[in-house]
Amino acid sequence: MWTSVTLLHSLSNLFFPPHCFSCNERINDSAILCEKCSNELVGLKENSCVFCNKNTVNSFICEECKQEYPFDEVVIAYIFNLPLQRMIHNFKYNESKKIGTFLGYKLAEIISTYSFISNTDYIIPVPLHKTKKRFRGFNQSEIIAKALSTKLDIPILKNVLKRKKFTQTQTKLKKHEREKNVANAFQVKNIGAIENKSLLLVDDVLTTGSTMKSIALLLKENLAKHIYVCTLARA
Repeated sequence: MWTSVTLLHSLSNLFFPPHCFSCNERINDSAILCEKCSNELVGLKENSCVFCNKNTVNSFICEECKQEYPFDEVVIAYIFNLPLQRMIHNFKYNESKKIGTFLGYKLAEIISTYSFISNTDYIIPVPLHKTKKRFRGFNQSEIIAKALSTKLDIPILKNVLKRKKFTQTQTKLKKHEREKNVANAFQVKNIGAIENKSLLLVDDVLTTGSTMKSIALLLKENLAKHIYVCTLARA
């Protein structure tokens, strides 16, 4: 028997058929990507440092790079190729939040294979400045974090990390410019909540790692025990 919800859903698919969020090919309404684009999502080279490409063992960061980047572990889902770029663009700028949830679930599948996850106390999404969040309408890192929290059964730690300084976009900045841009951009509002805790930082894309580095240094200065980093992609 047809309900009003079922009827509206069918009419919506008739007049606005679902399309692949990468190539715009028509797909069934339960999918995010067409089969071709789904097969083009490519994971990073295993056992290779994302910063220097040096060989590692079951890790995306080598021991030498841990001296510069205070991360105990890094996990990245995919290479930032064209299908993923299109998806993330739709996610962030066209408010296609279900893409973030979909990719967050995929990231959770990968993270669940790492032993550190069983000792992780909280998930922390990288915060947006209130002005940028008001303009965009949501924080993409929070959407990803919610998906991770659901799949990994790890709570999100809210209202502890704040972005106090509005920064220009990092996209066209060089590494040293990025580090200067995010210097002193964040603050911890409740030190007791992170003291001696293992924290999983979440963002959409890792480029030079400047933002995550700035946050990780701040959290460790405020007595966090371990800092793990995860993103959807490595650009």
